Amino acid sequence: MEIIRFFAMILIALGIIAPPAFEYTPIENRAYTDEELVVEPDSEKFIKMTALDNGVDIYSTPKNERFSYRYGPTMILNADGSIDAYFSAPGVNEWDWILYRHSPDGGKTWTDETSVLSPTPGSQDFYSCCDPGAVKFGDYYYIAYTSTVHEAGIINDVFVARSKRPDTGFEKWNGNGWGGKPVPIIEYTGNPSTYGAGEPCMVVLDDVLYLYYTWKDGALNQTRLSVADATDENWPATLEYKGVAIEHANGAVDSADVKYVEDFGKFMAVSTMDRFTTESLVIVYVSDDGLNFQKSCYTKENISHCCHNCGITSRPNGHIRLSDGVYFAYAYGDLWGHWPTRMNKVELTLTDEPDFSEYDKENVKTSVTDVKKSWFVDYVGITTDPRVYEKSLSDKAFKVNVMKADNDQKGSKIYFGVTFSDYDENIVSFDGKRFVPKNEGETYVTAHWQGHSTVFLIRITK
Repeated sequence: MEIIRFFAMILIALGIIAPPAFEYTPIENRAYTDEELVVEPDSEKFIKMTALDNGVDIYSTPKNERFSYRYGPTMILNADGSIDAYFSAPGVNEWDWILYRHSPDGGKTWTDETSVLSPTPGSQDFYSCCDPGAVKFGDYYYIAYTSTVHEAGIINDVFVARSKRPDTGFEKWNGNGWGGKPVPIIEYTGNPSTYGAGEPCMVVLDDVLYLYYTWKDGALNQTRLSVADATDENWPATLEYKGVAIEHANGAVDSADVKYVEDFGKFMAVSTMDRFTTESLVIVYVSDDGLNFQKSCYTKENISHCCHNCGITSRPNGHIRLSDGVYFAYAYGDLWGHWPTRMNKVELTLTDEPDFSEYDKENVKTSVTDVKKSWFVDYVGITTDPRVYEKSLSDKAFKVNVMKADNDQKGSKIYFGVTFSDYDENIVSFDGKRFVPKNEGETYVTAHWQGHSTVFLIRITK
C-alpha cells in the first residue's frame, strides 16, 4: 500500500491525477423529525450557554510565513448526527475562499476540505468570498457571504449562492435569478471609508427567512435584520429591512450568529467580545421576536483566549433542538492570520435573569503550537492565473493557465485533464488546446479538473 501511495503522490504532483473529491451521500432522516416544537416564549426568561469542556481543534495551523486560518464557521447538524460545515480560508489569487468539510460523527472526524465558493472575476465579489452563513430549506442549500470591490476591504456587501448539494454546484444570485455575475442582496449605503455590511447568517421560521448581518458605519456596530418570503424561489428579491436587532456598544464585539431555539421559543445570538485579546469571551443575546435582542449571558470558562468569529450548530433551517446536542466553534490565536478552529460542546439553559458571572472567570490560554504537516497534499479546488484574460481581436490563439490549489492555498499548474465549458462561442472558440478570439465582447468560462471547477473571464477588445 505504501508503494501505491508513493506512486500516487508522484502522479498527483505532476497533475495527472488528484485525490478523489469527497462524494456526499444523503442519509435518510432517522435521528429527528422536521416537526417543530411549538413553545410560547417566556419573556421573563433568559438563555445561559455553558461550555462543557475545553473543546478540540478541528483545524490546526502551523506557524509559518503564510496566512493559515479557518474562521467564521457555520455548521448544519443533520438528522443522522453528521455536520456540514463551511469556513473562510485564504484563497489563491483572491483574499478568501469558502471551504466545506463534512463530519459523519458529530465533529469527531472530518473529511478533506473542498472549495465551494470563490470570487467571480469582473464582478462585485471579485476580491473575496468570506464569512459564510449557511441554511437549507426547500430543495436548496444557501450560503450568504461577504465581499467587496474595494482593495482596502471596506464598503462590504452581502451576497448569496445556492445549490441542491452542500458540497458543490453553488450558483450566485444575479439580481433576477441564480447563476452568472453576482450582485449583492444587501448593499451598503453608509460612510464609504468604513467596513460596511457583511458577516451574514440565516434562520427560517414560519416560511419567513430571517437574514441577519453586520452593519459597521463609523461608530455604529450593529446587527441588522431583513426578512424575505422563504416560499419564493427568488426570495432575495423579496427582502425587506426590519431594523436594528443588536446595538453592539463595545467596538470589539464581533459579528453575531443567530439561531432559533425551539425548546425555548426564543431566538439567540452568539458573538465574541474583546476578540483577539487574552481576556476574550462569548456574549449571548436573546429575543422573543427575532428583532429586539438583549444581553443574556457571558461564556468564558473553557473558551480559548484570543477567540473571534464564532458559530453555533443548528438544524438545516437554523433551529436548535436541545436533544440533538449543541456545539459551538470559533477561531482563535495570538498570531495574526494564523488561527486554528476549535469546537466545544455546550449546554443551553433558561435562567430567571441575565447571568454575567463568568465575566471575571479565566478563559483557557491555549497555545498555538507548530503543527507537523502531512506530506500527502490534499487539493481543495482550482483557479486560473490570471483570473481575467484580456485579448484583442488581432491576438493569436492563447492558452489558459489553470492551477490546482492545495489545503495550504498554494497553487501549482495543471498540465493534463482540464476541460472547458459554458462559454460564448460567438466571442471565442476552443480548438482543444487554445482559445481563439472571434468577436468583441466578454464571456465567462468554466474550467473543470478532477471534480473541481472554477469560473474565469475572457474579454476580447478591438
